[in-house]
Amino acid sequence: MKKYIYFITGLFALFCVSCMDSFLDRNPYGSLNESTFFTKAEHADLAATACYSTLQNLNRHWADAQLELGMTGDFSSSGLKDAQAFYTASFNPNEANIVNGIWERGYSAIAICNNNIRGVEQMKNEIISDNDRNKFLAEMHFIRAFWYFRLIRFYGDIPLRAASVKNPNDESEVQLPKTPQNEIIKNIVIPDLEFATLNLPAKWDSKFYNRATKGAAYSTLCELYVYTKEYDKAIAAGEEVEKLGYQLLDNPGNVLRVDFEGNSEIIFSIGYGPGVETYREYYYGTIEVLGDQGRIMRGDTYSGDYFYPSKEFVDFFQTIDGKKISGNSPYYNPAEEWKYRDPRFDATFFTVMDDVVTTKGIQLKWNKNWLVNNVTGYDIQKRGVWYGEDTWNQRVDNTLIRLPRVYLLLAEAYALKSNPDFARCNQYLERTRARARNFAKSNPDKYLPANITDNEILPAFKVTSKQEAMDAINYESRVEFFTEDCYRYFDLKRWGTLKEEWPRVGGFQWNDKFYNLPIPSSEINANKQITQDTAWGN
Repeated sequence: MKKYIYFITGLFALFCVSCMDSFLDRNPYGSLNESTFFTKAEHADLAATACYSTLQNLNRHWADAQLELGMTGDFSSSGLKDAQAFYTASFNPNEANIVNGIWERGYSAIAICNNNIRGVEQMKNEIISDNDRNKFLAEMHFIRAFWYFRLIRFYGDIPLRAASVKNPNDESEVQLPKTPQNEIIKNIVIPDLEFATLNLPAKWDSKFYNRATKGAAYSTLCELYVYTKEYDKAIAAGEEVEKLGYQLLDNPGNVLRVDFEGNSEIIFSIGYGPGVETYREYYYGTIEVLGDQGRIMRGDTYSGDYFYPSKEFVDFFQTIDGKKISGNSPYYNPAEEWKYRDPRFDATFFTVMDDVVTTKGIQLKWNKNWLVNNVTGYDIQKRGVWYGEDTWNQRVDNTLIRLPRVYLLLAEAYALKSNPDFARCNQYLERTRARARNFAKSNPDKYLPANITDNEILPAFKVTSKQEAMDAINYESRVEFFTEDCYRYFDLKRWGTLKEEWPRVGGFQWNDKFYNLPIPSSEINANKQITQDTAWGN
């Protein structure tokens, strides 16, 4: 009975995250009393819900934010103090929040998925129809694939746990050696995602927009095949996403706003039940109190020392004519560096051009006296402004897959395949770039100098070689996905440029051991079948 109570608590964790923590503490291998559960059709839905709840802990203790802060160059090293070890690569296998935290959350999630997949598979036919069974199983297979792919990209070769543990006291079940990542991808991740593409719906009712769809499964397959360098398969998966009706918003500044959740370009996001307090990855901000005018609730800082964009990232955005700021653009003025830039500059940072709305609904111009980040001169606007109700630190979606991600993965696949097609590559680059260009044209008073011609406005990239293609993809990805999941970190690893970017940010000498995170010391101590990567010691 006790196990049953804990398990039910875990299943309802989508509505109460702390309950899942309790469940995991007591059931690390996903055990439960099967005589009292998986006996009704609605239990399959609850089982899938429990798997979704594991995603709510994705960035617990700011883990993903610390990786992005410390390793990619997009954030200033004067920011989040907890991330300092990742700027300088001085962390070790004992580090709790990232090295141990990502591992623990991943395997706890996989245990829940394994257990619930087994339970739903064994439900009797008179309880649940095949269609419903496969739909809920597809959700759980998708989430398990998501976690395995994530762990592989962080740690490389890892233990494969493909089924729930029946006896936690049996070392042969619990203590597993590493499995080569290519075997896990072949035997678990791809089959899970393929099953999901066949059995997930193309779309759910609007109230269930956070649930996985065919688009989410095909998008993940697309990224997986780019990761494994199977580019034709990546293209095939990405083209399936295009058939599903996703569309870019006109305004690049709206894509992650709380009042645009579930919009037409979001393919998969993590939802939180109304009333559940959580944090937006780069929110947790200051409040400007303006008396009768209300308050401005904004992000990018907590206690004045959290999230600052680096000067290098601020300078990375092109001018409106598609040049670097060092490229002699006639439209760039260092005294007004925010002016006449790629419109995504304005969508990313607060500038004096911005209108802000207070909690009383009063519209004001952004005031530079509100600036918190005096180090590099800009506060983060993207994913850092609260447009919801007048309360502190409330629920907001965590978006994991957007349509531009698929477009740029397709561009990469066309550029890097054995017979590259640079014309097709540029077509997909243009899908993201054209949005910014068209938005500038739609708002000429804000973004365009009076004498600029249409052909000068963020012109299409010239792509005639792999290097030109990857330079263009790097630009579009970096300005498009700032603050979104660990995209930048995963990209730099996949491209082989992390060894250049990270030491440049942190000022240390590269060691190949940094390519993957170390196995947590706690796992090494508990599992005699697994060994630490040699360079990290024992």
